[in-house]
Amino acid sequence: MKALGSDPWWFWKHHWAKRSTWGNRRLTILIILMMGVFNAIPYTSINHLSNFLQRTAFDPEIAFDTNLTFIPWMFIPYITLYFYYPAAAFLGNKDDNMWRQNIIFHQMMTISCWFVFAVFLLFPVEIDLRGPIQDQLQDGDFWHPFYVFMHSIDTPWNSWPSLHVVQSTQVVLILRYWYPSDTPKVKVAQGILLFAWAMLILSTMFTKQHYLWDVVTGLLYAYLMWKFWMKPVLDRVATDEYAAHFDAAMEIESTKD
Repeated sequence: MKALGSDPWWFWKHHWAKRSTWGNRRLTILIILMMGVFNAIPYTSINHLSNFLQRTAFDPEIAFDTNLTFIPWMFIPYITLYFYYPAAAFLGNKDDNMWRQNIIFHQMMTISCWFVFAVFLLFPVEIDLRGPIQDQLQDGDFWHPFYVFMHSIDTPWNSWPSLHVVQSTQVVLILRYWYPSDTPKVKVAQGILLFAWAMLILSTMFTKQHYLWDVVTGLLYAYLMWKFWMKPVLDRVATDEYAAHFDAAMEIESTKD
């Protein structure tokens, strides 16, 4: 039985033969657009729906969450998530094999995101941690407008598992999969990547955007998805047999256009 998301979706068939166009960035741009339409729009819709319904399934808050110090400048690593989304789309371009993995990885990343959306809808949790921000930041404070803007867009819902954690972890894993630390240059790059990722994970709590529960469940979810679903599929995508299957599917559709 084929793994979920292991076959390319229909709309890639119209672009695979033209992948070298747009400065060899046609697929990169399409991947980013797909993530915006299939991930970002549903996330925002569910976030504001939950805020409207005000229904809480349970409260995961513990003393660690309330006692953790609010650090305003952690806003910076928090928003670096938006560099992770295009990172894999841009860097998975070494050859056709990597392009195939790039497409399939982002399909699986999207599907894993939809599973999280189901949790958001079925077991909503309000993140009731913004008190310290309101107490500490006043009008005129440097960080005040940044948090006001963020809170106006991202209401305190869509708690667990944290998509900040899930999706950044998935991108880190695919980049380490594509570029193993076998040279000093790559080792340095991997070290910087892991440090940036760790800061992002911490920022979800220091900005009072997530509970520890959200982070732990996000890490666990991302690890299980990678180990038992994503990596096995990507290994299969790297085989000559799959390449022939993938290219044949693209070719069959392109001849009909």
